Amino acid sequence: MSNALQRLIDLLPKAPEFIGTVTSADHPNYKVLVVDGSGLVMCTSSTKYTVGTRVFISDNEIKRVALGGEVIQIEV
Repeated sequence: MSNALQRLIDLLPKAPEFIGTVTSADHPNYKVLVVDGSGLVMCTSSTKYTVGTRVFISDNEIKRVALGGEVIQIEV
């Protein structure tokens, strides 16, 4: 029987995800301004994005497009 707590921990993402706006697009290198005010992050992506697109980033990689709206931070 496996440990239920460990299985729950394994489901959580290993690297945090942030939402940001693409400020410079030079595929595959991008500069993303993070919403929480921490500044610009250099990111890479295999998909092309345009300037102004809101995206999820994790480990300096753009993961996917983020929907518009209010951003809420949840501490786990």
